[in-house]
Amino acid sequence: MTAINPAQEEIAIATDSLSAWLMLGVLFLVQMLVVGGIAYGFGLLAKPMAAEYGLSRADMNIGLMVLIVGMGLFSPLVGRALDRLPGQLVITGGALLFSLGCFIVAMAPSLPVMIAASFLLIASGGAALGPLPGSTLTARSFGMARGRALGIVSVSSSVGGLLVLPAMAWVVEHDGWRAAVAVMGLVVLLVGCGLGWLVRVPKSANGQGAGRNGVSEWTIGKAMATKDFWLIALAIGLMMCVDQALLASLISYGTDRGFSLQASTLIVSLISGFAIAGKLAIGSLSDRIDPRWLFLFVASLNAAFLVVLMLHPSYPMLLGASVIVGLGFGGTMPLWAALIANRYGIAAFGIIMGMMTPLQMPFTIGGLRYVGHVYDSVGSYIPAFGVFLVLVVMSGLFILPVQRRREIV
Repeated sequence: MTAINPAQEEIAIATDSLSAWLMLGVLFLVQMLVVGGIAYGFGLLAKPMAAEYGLSRADMNIGLMVLIVGMGLFSPLVGRALDRLPGQLVITGGALLFSLGCFIVAMAPSLPVMIAASFLLIASGGAALGPLPGSTLTARSFGMARGRALGIVSVSSSVGGLLVLPAMAWVVEHDGWRAAVAVMGLVVLLVGCGLGWLVRVPKSANGQGAGRNGVSEWTIGKAMATKDFWLIALAIGLMMCVDQALLASLISYGTDRGFSLQASTLIVSLISGFAIAGKLAIGSLSDRIDPRWLFLFVASLNAAFLVVLMLHPSYPMLLGASVIVGLGFGGTMPLWAALIANRYGIAAFGIIMGMMTPLQMPFTIGGLRYVGHVYDSVGSYIPAFGVFLVLVVMSGLFILPVQRRREIV
């Protein structure tokens, strides 16, 4: 048997660590661009697109729903690809699909062509470049520092709103919305294909969470047969439903209370800004603290914020509550990944998270629809906030019975 040279072993470990962090940087960039372009950029493009095609704002929102539904439906396929193919193939393939969709939309002569390209190309490419591959490949490449790494990669979505949105706004103002979509496609193509070769899971991580012969002990069928799969999916789905509905309605809530538009916008800005700190802090803490208890902490922050909203607080009190709840808003995504890794390991991480995504999609769409319907019906968001409070409590109760693996590799 050949003896292992300690110096060579240290070099191999250092090389693997460098590869993991380089990969994390690429995943951060592509997720920042895609989430920034879709989640934040759509609102920027909606008004000029509606004006060009003579559509109402409500009709334009159907476009965002097409993207959300498409990304959800393609997520299981992306998850399976992540478990079976090298990460660089998924990232470069996603970049090609997303960019092609952007180029077609930028030149589309009609709405049907635009919708088809958005659903088949932009949504599928976005699913292959967004939070699913970011969480899957990061969880697979980091051991003891997994939670911290998951927190870092999840920050990319918030950074997308800070950096990508102003850049897109500048292009729209100077060259129009079609040019902005085309530039977004070009940038994603250059970053995804130019740096995609760096997306490689370190050799030392291969086989982590696998059973005998390097094969995962979990298939999607076995995972879905456990109650924990459904409990995690429900808990995260309900929390995301509440968070998205609140973000969509807080500015209107503030102006209804008599605060100025700028003052009301600051509420959302504070939540978004402190969500970055929340992602980093909660992600790092999940390396040392059971993510179930951290999830209960996040749920308690959300519940407290909803109670504050229903009490019609003063503006300073609302700002203080926004700072605190921002930490909770940011913790949901890294905790979702940590819960899956702790319960099922990481060999089948991609397909498990990918299968949970479309199951959660109706919650997000339903929450957005419900909060608007309640306001249209009674002229107030308070009844909806009361229902959201119940959903947050339920999400915490769902996470309590989830089991935890003894060995987390």
